[in-house]
Amino acid sequence: MIRARHLRPAGWGLALALTCCLGTSRPSRFYTLQPLDVTEGHGPTAPGTTVAVGPVELPDYLERPQIVTRSGSNEILIAEFDRWGGALDQQIDAALVTTLTERLGPSGISVVPQRSVIRSGTPVRVAVSVTRFDGTPGQSVVLQARWELRVRKDGKEESLGIRDESVVEAVEGSGYDALVAAMQRAVVRIGQHMGDGLVASRQLARTP
Repeated sequence: MIRARHLRPAGWGLALALTCCLGTSRPSRFYTLQPLDVTEGHGPTAPGTTVAVGPVELPDYLERPQIVTRSGSNEILIAEFDRWGGALDQQIDAALVTTLTERLGPSGISVVPQRSVIRSGTPVRVAVSVTRFDGTPGQSVVLQARWELRVRKDGKEESLGIRDESVVEAVEGSGYDALVAAMQRAVVRIGQHMGDGLVASRQLARTP
């Protein structure tokens, strides 16, 4: 018959091993989609041409602090120690605002995040819905999104059209820093496409 006291050293050893493992866990690293620097020197913005960007809607699998990557066509991986330094939807919003400001500044269009202004005071708004934003380290990043240009008239918003965007950006490195850099470039490309669409729709979007 094996007595319980004979098992105690093994139990202590296991507890010590777990403690050592927990004590040597690597710290989390935090990343952000840093907006591009805005070029100074744009002329004064004409009144009545402010465009609000947002809200940015994300699919459920991206509603988390961890960075999500993809392994195969149907498997996603959650990076426990590589995380976003803030809400991903707000980071995308900020990156789009900065990119659009750079793109539309010469056209006299001011761009602001939707959450920073009173909605009724901004007649033109761009709503963004992201359907996919992930990638594979060392390979590529995919960003798929839909954006809608909406104009407020007589207290109601009217849609001026919806566009689907999809970009693929190569990851220039094997780590998460390279992955996030590629994700930033993908957001910038979407913002540039969006800016070109807004310029083309400016006459339609103008309100009294």
